[in-house]
Amino acid sequence: MPHLVLQGEADLEAFTVQLAPEVHRWRHAVLKLAQGWRRRDGRAVLVEAVAVERSRPLHPVLVISLQDQTTRIRLWPPVEVERTPAVQRLLALVASILQQRHGAGPVTRTNLVPEALEGIVLVSAPESEAEPEAMNGEEQGG
Repeated sequence: MPHLVLQGEADLEAFTVQLAPEVHRWRHAVLKLAQGWRRRDGRAVLVEAVAVERSRPLHPVLVISLQDQTTRIRLWPPVEVERTPAVQRLLALVASILQQRHGAGPVTRTNLVPEALEGIVLVSAPESEAEPEAMNGEEQGG
């Protein structure tokens, strides 16, 4: 499952309030973050998104959750969606927004394909602070 783990806890309330439809063009895709819903306890947000690749729309739902002093971004399992580089790019865009605007820290772990990260401003943890599979583009163990 594509994911990113960021150090620290992002301000999910501010993220949800400030989330406005954003459209990004990337290669042969148009990516859109639509709207978000914050869980009652404030520890998680669902974000509706769309990735249109070569006229084929995909409708992923992203989950941002706070756990063990980290912010985790992944696809919501109940919504089956092809895990294309464009869908993974949506996860990276959200990580960048959380770092730049909402207090999330460096990326300590991800398994996104490298092309999904190209050109996105993301701060990564130093090797000594990163988890073993950090930034290697491969998912290991369940």
